[in-house]
Amino acid sequence: MKRNIIILVIFSAALINNAFAQKATDALLLSQHYSGSTARSAGMGGAFGALGGDPSVLSSNPAGIAVYRGSEFTFSPALNFTNTNTQFDHASFNEKYNKLILNNIAYIYTWNFFGGKGLRSMNFGIAYNHLSDFNGKAYIWSPEAGSSMLDGFVWHANYGNNGQPLRTDQFDDFYEGLAYDTYGIDNDPDYPGYFWNPYIAKGDVYGQPMKRTMYTKGGIGEYALSLGANLNHTLYIGATLGIQDVNYEESYFHEESPDFNDFQYFNFSQDYTLSGVGLNFKAGMIFRPVQMLRLGAAIHSPTRFWLKPYLLTGMETEFRTPPAGETNTSFEQEVESDPSQKRFNILTPWRYQLNVATILSNFAVVNIDMEYVNYSSCQILPNSDYQDATDYASEAFKNNINIKGGAEFRLGFLYLRGGIAYYGSPYKEEYLSEFNKSHLGTMSYSGGIGFRARSFYMDGAYTFMKLPQRDPVLYQTYDDLGLFDVVSPMKTSSGKFILTFGFKF
Repeated sequence: MKRNIIILVIFSAALINNAFAQKATDALLLSQHYSGSTARSAGMGGAFGALGGDPSVLSSNPAGIAVYRGSEFTFSPALNFTNTNTQFDHASFNEKYNKLILNNIAYIYTWNFFGGKGLRSMNFGIAYNHLSDFNGKAYIWSPEAGSSMLDGFVWHANYGNNGQPLRTDQFDDFYEGLAYDTYGIDNDPDYPGYFWNPYIAKGDVYGQPMKRTMYTKGGIGEYALSLGANLNHTLYIGATLGIQDVNYEESYFHEESPDFNDFQYFNFSQDYTLSGVGLNFKAGMIFRPVQMLRLGAAIHSPTRFWLKPYLLTGMETEFRTPPAGETNTSFEQEVESDPSQKRFNILTPWRYQLNVATILSNFAVVNIDMEYVNYSSCQILPNSDYQDATDYASEAFKNNINIKGGAEFRLGFLYLRGGIAYYGSPYKEEYLSEFNKSHLGTMSYSGGIGFRARSFYMDGAYTFMKLPQRDPVLYQTYDDLGLFDVVSPMKTSSGKFILTFGFKF
């Protein structure tokens, strides 16, 4: 029987660690950006830091705004494609998700100063640049599952008080409390003070159909207010005040149908959302020592986010024979938790960029960007409540270098582009699962084409990104050796098609 455990692993300790890890994961989620808001920059892998003259640089190297010689308006819709493959019980499941988004809209105004040397022009820009996508959908299904989500609830109820059973008023209202209120777990009549679930009551009888659907939605966008100056067409400087808007939603719906004589069905749902705003400052410069060479550098302050989380869980059970103490011929229960909405702040890392570009007459341009980010410096605030989460981020995350490179070739009024980007893994190796250790980072590949006339241009680009494998925990169960996670290896790839319409005046 599953109540006879040889080694006791304290479930509550695991829950506390998961809570810290969740906040640290939130910090990481808000710290990773994948550049390329316009089709031109996306087609070159997001590598545009030393070239300038594109609205995407307002969120990367703001000195690029000073390269503009005239005023401009751009608009960039995009269609995002996500493909997710999951594995469970030796079976694979594939799900696709598509979403239309606004990737960029910007207005750049230029003041030109003619004659003499020194300050040749100044530029003001306001832009919205889409930085990250969180959209995806996945599911798993098993005709004969070998464990149940209710197992973890029973473990916590039986051993959550330093190896001793919890009182019912000590149950977590989001998890085992819901299970107890709906009779998903109940008092064990053979062991007073302990608890069991219907599977244990039947003698550890499993093999029930199980299904879970999961999805994520949202993204990060930045409203950039930028100012730049062109000093004698040799030195370009710029600064950006960035206001970031974040909206993240993660939900799942888990259901099992044991169809016992008494217990027929249950489902459990969870909705977690994170919304808020962030503020940062960026400064950059581009130096052109000779006509064909541009050298750039930029620094991004940490983004301070003011965030509002929202957590809601619910559970529903159906019994053909009512539980003890209930008199209805059939019995259904449905309970929801009270939402959790405790606000908190996140401080993302400093970011440092170096850029180099070469311009080969009117034929081609090549740009390489390198970015250093120390993800272990993330902070979750206030310290009085989340110091352990900040410590977890410091222990689990590391610094790395992101590298992007791209080229553009001119064929008359047509432009052909290609690019590649590498985003290093933010995790220290010891914090990656065995499934993930082969993934050293994220690769992005892109290509594009453009048409440019005197006062109008149109660009198109497609980017493909293969994300590292993840191993989301579906639920927890246990055996004679203790508690363990039931995971579903998940591989995700995404593609994005971007169109940019630009008007010069």
